[in-house]
Amino acid sequence: MGFGFTPAWVSDLYPRIFRSALGKIPRYARNDNSGRSNAEGSKALAEQFAAGQPEPRDPKPETFFDTDFLRKLERLHLVAKRLSWAGAKGEHAASRKGFSLEFSDYRRYQHGDDLRYVDWNIYRRLERLLLKVFTAEEEMNIYLLIDTSRSMAEGAPAKIDYAKKVAAALGYIGLKNLDRVGGASFSTHLQAPLTLGRGRKQVLSLFRFLGKLSCSGETNLRAAIHSFTKLFPHPGFVIIVSDLFDPAGWRAALEELTAKKYQLLVIHVVEERETQPKPWGDIALVDVEGGRERKFFLDADLVRHFQTELDRYCKEIEAVCASR
Repeated sequence: MGFGFTPAWVSDLYPRIFRSALGKIPRYARNDNSGRSNAEGSKALAEQFAAGQPEPRDPKPETFFDTDFLRKLERLHLVAKRLSWAGAKGEHAASRKGFSLEFSDYRRYQHGDDLRYVDWNIYRRLERLLLKVFTAEEEMNIYLLIDTSRSMAEGAPAKIDYAKKVAAALGYIGLKNLDRVGGASFSTHLQAPLTLGRGRKQVLSLFRFLGKLSCSGETNLRAAIHSFTKLFPHPGFVIIVSDLFDPAGWRAALEELTAKKYQLLVIHVVEERETQPKPWGDIALVDVEGGRERKFFLDADLVRHFQTELDRYCKEIEAVCASR
């Protein structure tokens, strides 16, 4: 699987976190021994996790968000905290009034300054009036937009399984940082919205939302984004997880988001068979979403041409995201 990031504060922070903490993402498809469905098993684990209860000694690996993955999420948060302390935190502070204040520096006292912020301990030692300066940090709205079109069911593991894992990780970091997390899935239109929420209880809502997602229909990112901006009119950080196989094009959708002052992160999911097609010979290529079919002879020259075009397409997506 591959993914591309926009060069925002998250684009520098999250790739390092994934490499160090998340590791390889497995696919779980069966039910556990108790007969519960994947969604039910995920719900039970998420409820334990959200309530801060200890994890079971004998985790069921068949559940979609299994205990091992929850442990990885906790490590992910710790890595994020360490990177935040190194200087990343606060870069997404908004201009409106913050919900918390964090000390950042001192400056000389000036006539009219609030005496409550004078550091009197320094004054007693140095006989200098220095004022504490604070940075106002505001919670951010983080929106997860997950492609659930039929093409996302392709692959082993399926692209949608990868998308769910990535969305769970990014959403979890946001919730642990006290940001508000919400979002929706999309195919031909926006669907299954997750109301914005914050805190550990929202972890359960996030896992429920992700556990219920299934793939169907074609991709229409522009229609989905148009509906999204009406449903979630307050700008924030939008994370799109998609293979971007959209006959109508994806560029106009991204332009609409940035024009309306949303920050943007695109995770482009590509399955290995899509980059290295085989077998060679006479084949029929079928569009899994629209059902369109095209027959041709696949040989080494055509594969090289295809890979060149795919590479150009991926670089175009990366360039457009980098310009936002």
